[in-house]
Amino acid sequence: MDGESPGSSIEIKSDEDLALEAGAGSRRSFEELARRYRRRLFAYFRPRLGSDQEAEDLVQETFLKLFWNIGNYDPAFRFSTWLYTSANRLAISSFRKRRTVSTGLQAWARELPADGTEESVGEKDPARLWDMAGTLGESQARALWLRYVEEMSVDEIAGTLGKSRLAVRLLLHRARANLMKRQGEKR
Repeated sequence: MDGESPGSSIEIKSDEDLALEAGAGSRRSFEELARRYRRRLFAYFRPRLGSDQEAEDLVQETFLKLFWNIGNYDPAFRFSTWLYTSANRLAISSFRKRRTVSTGLQAWARELPADGTEESVGEKDPARLWDMAGTLGESQARALWLRYVEEMSVDEIAGTLGKSRLAVRLLLHRARANLMKRQGEKR
């Protein structure tokens, strides 16, 4: 029914392949996408919302929107870019409704894998880096998250945030400069 052959392993398929299959009606493919992105979306939302429950609600809302719109996925783009664009729009809508915007990134630091991607901005301790990033503005923090945790390109971040490529490059530059300045102040 879902188009899965008995010998195929859904866990090794790309997000893009799963999205196409889900768009064609595969429940298993949709569930695998949800499994892959549930924690990541929660970590993306939690620092901004102030409670686990609100973050989980927004994750569920994101997956509900994904379910209804998966047939519109364009495989010319990375699935994560498409998903985070939708998640970002839902977050903005939620922020406007609740008027509670938090820039704390401490929860992000606890969710980060220790894979070294943060070293690209000159910091060896991810928790300390994300604590310092919590003092940046929301746009800079969001751009850093998408670049170094989600490993999106500048073009993908621009599409996700609805900003120009130049604006994203400027955001990332200022965020890194501000982090380096704050790192120097902490020593």
